[in-house]
Amino acid sequence: MTDRLDAHQPMELLRQGAQYLAQCGVPDARAEADLILAFVLKTTRDKLYAECDRVVASPEREIYNDFLKRRGQREPLAYLLKTREFMGLDFFVDPSVLIPRPETELLVEKVLELGKNMGRERENSEIPSKVLDLCTGSGAIAVAVAYHWKQAAVVAVDVSSEALTVAKINAANMNVNIDFRQGDLFAPVQGEKFSLIVSNPPYVSEHEILKCPPEVRKEPVLALLAGKDGLDFYRRIAMNATEFLSHEGIILVEIGYSQGTRVRELFTAAGYQTELFSDYAGLDRIVLARKE
Repeated sequence: MTDRLDAHQPMELLRQGAQYLAQCGVPDARAEADLILAFVLKTTRDKLYAECDRVVASPEREIYNDFLKRRGQREPLAYLLKTREFMGLDFFVDPSVLIPRPETELLVEKVLELGKNMGRERENSEIPSKVLDLCTGSGAIAVAVAYHWKQAAVVAVDVSSEALTVAKINAANMNVNIDFRQGDLFAPVQGEKFSLIVSNPPYVSEHEILKCPPEVRKEPVLALLAGKDGLDFYRRIAMNATEFLSHEGIILVEIGYSQGTRVRELFTAAGYQTELFSDYAGLDRIVLARKE
């Protein structure tokens, strides 16, 4: 692709865009070109093809060209479009937060499954189940839990004020009430107890981050890196969570696919009963820890 696109109709713009992205090594180049052009034209991918004879104006072509260049430099698509779908909800994202992943939906599903059980056990109680989301980032977990589990009282913590700004936007967009607090892990919730503690903490090791795709390395290091072996946050949660759990409280954490055994050992050593769950690809993805 040259500095200026020479096409005026959607199909040719898509062809040129896809060719350029493929040359840059972007996976699913045609699909991404579709998404970018649909975003620029404020339409849908389906309508792009239905309106294939429309003439795309010069300002829109320039914006499309700029977006293609940025994507070709491996800026994540979600940052370009400022949105990522998660649990059926559209989340605002920017470079201050980790982009929500499909595999994290399994973590939310486990929380909601446990929430149903807690709801049955507490159906005569006016006190809601308290849920703590550590390292909330974009607020994807906290907002999805609050949206789908109306009876939960959700507290969400992150050390980054920029991330909390994004999370608050998402909570407002989804019209859910969440108690957001800034601080390092349990520091903002001293003296409180929770029925559930959930977290998708940083879990990439110093060695692994060097091997991550270019897009991942453009996400905030603060949300990715977790020490030499990637287990720093699990150690801290396992060591300190007990005083913040109510009777029969439960911890759910997302893990890297190779970390299941080691994370279970950390929680077992801290006195928890543990279970390991796989994602839909059969990879270790979640560790559940119960107070004994």
